[in-house]
Amino acid sequence: MKHDAIALLKRLSEATGPSTSEDRIIQLILESLGDGFAHHVTPHKNLIVYSRRPAVGKTIMLQAHMDELGMRPYRYTPDGFIQLTPTGSVPPDATNHEIIFEPTGVRGILIIQQNERKSDYYADIGAASAEEAKEMVPHYSNAAYAGVEVKDSPTHLMGKSFDDRAGCAAITTVLRRWNRRHRNNIIGVFTAREETGNWPVDELRLTMMKHDLNPDIVINVECCPGGPTPGDPNPIARVGGGIVLVSMDASYEPDSMLCRWMEDRAQSSGIPFQHIAVRDGSGELGRIALSFGISGYPLTIPCRYMHHPHSVISKSDFLACVSMIEEIACNYD
Repeated sequence: MKHDAIALLKRLSEATGPSTSEDRIIQLILESLGDGFAHHVTPHKNLIVYSRRPAVGKTIMLQAHMDELGMRPYRYTPDGFIQLTPTGSVPPDATNHEIIFEPTGVRGILIIQQNERKSDYYADIGAASAEEAKEMVPHYSNAAYAGVEVKDSPTHLMGKSFDDRAGCAAITTVLRRWNRRHRNNIIGVFTAREETGNWPVDELRLTMMKHDLNPDIVINVECCPGGPTPGDPNPIARVGGGIVLVSMDASYEPDSMLCRWMEDRAQSSGIPFQHIAVRDGSGELGRIALSFGISGYPLTIPCRYMHHPHSVISKSDFLACVSMIEEIACNYD
């Protein structure tokens, strides 16, 4: 399981799939799962994967988002540069990194000019005029970090877009290993457009209702900023410290009994874990749980330099996440 899970994470991390362009990630997930699962892709590219057998016990929705940070053309300058609109929190110190535009495959250099009040984002694609730049990269293009191959040390992985390809890989690994004879049933939900803040949650809910997919709980799997780093020796989450059990975020606070149950499951199974409360950020959990009218719980994997072209996670944290998802799916009642 360990080697298969990490190999899948590498493939997902190296793929290009910014918000609204998640097609390659959908393809990789479905290829990894193979036959034996039904699936639906909604018009806004939410992917829903589930077993065809009827649910007997509880139904657990495992959810992660597929998209990565992106950049879209905003205007073309007379000198051939492309001013960009970031889709997601592209950090201003990511300047001078290579990016790739889909669907044309044109590559360029990301240039970020920091001003007093904001940052301006540009792409240098080697064009000499606005007309040439527009021909090479049309308005409908979508860019993301390019050319980052995942590297691994004995303990860590270094690459891009672990947020949230790590969550996608962990859920897909659990789906592949799931024992269909188990009383509980699981649904894998891989959502689109999280980085834009424009999550098509109502569309997801209506599609699942149409196909009689009624979850009892949603487990959101995400990444969170971790450390220590040279600039942050005392982080809220430590890379290598285990899966993070989140007691709250800016949009959702899980039930206290559910929080205690999660800690009990981790302790009894020997899964390394740590606690945080995220007060200034949130993912999709709040909207999904409230939209479906069910309980929810967030699991997060700490990540150094999150949202940067090169980030770092711990292999042991990632594998602890896989184990924790399995523990929840098997024992939630």
